[in-house]
Amino acid sequence: MSDQNLAAAKSYAEHAAATAANLKPGTWEAVQALALTSIAHSLAALASGSPRD
Repeated sequence: MSDQNLAAAKSYAEHAAATAANLKPGTWEAVQALALTSIAHSLAALASGSPRD
């Protein structure tokens, strides 16, 4: 993955996390958003070659 694509992936993951933080806890939308955010962060970490904590 190119550095530009990796930066975009990280940016989208951060935006998704910020959006998920504003959702009402326990709703389907919040749960789904948090799951997708977790996946996005994991993929960005895998693409950059850094281990996820």
